[in-house]
Amino acid sequence: MVQLRRHLPIAAAFVLGACAATAVQSSASPPSTASSNDAPGPAKHEISPPVTMAEQAETRVSPNGKARVTILARGINAFVAKLEMEAGAAVPEHRDATEEYIHVLEGSGTMMIDDQEHALAPGATVYMPANATVSFQNGDSPLVGLQVFAGPEPADKYDAWTPLP
Repeated sequence: MVQLRRHLPIAAAFVLGACAATAVQSSASPPSTASSNDAPGPAKHEISPPVTMAEQAETRVSPNGKARVTILARGINAFVAKLEMEAGAAVPEHRDATEEYIHVLEGSGTMMIDDQEHALAPGATVYMPANATVSFQNGDSPLVGLQVFAGPEPADKYDAWTPLP
């Protein structure tokens, strides 16, 4: 299995990019002075500490048991997680209100973004614009990737997933 530690610089770059994208999208608004108790979105979450070790991060499993996310960082303007999907698993068509990025570490599959098909393999980085129609079909082996949302609201869906002990 790929060591997540080798890919932390990539995760940091995605988080910085997500924060920059959010700042550009909301340039007419003053900088946020919200505390962790004022986080936007329907759910309130604690803001991640400055450093989270992967082995101490919260992991949640999808209702069908075919996917899991390890929440590496959750802030006011960004969210980053390690995404793992079983071979053959799928993400149904949906839209998220903010930009999303996925960097594929292991596995392969087919991503649909606004009716355009994209083949994914290790090393591929996917950019999904806000409100794009997206879906994903995993290939014949497990997929591991880093997932970043430019804004934490789309990650609220993971609150319904089962936490691992």
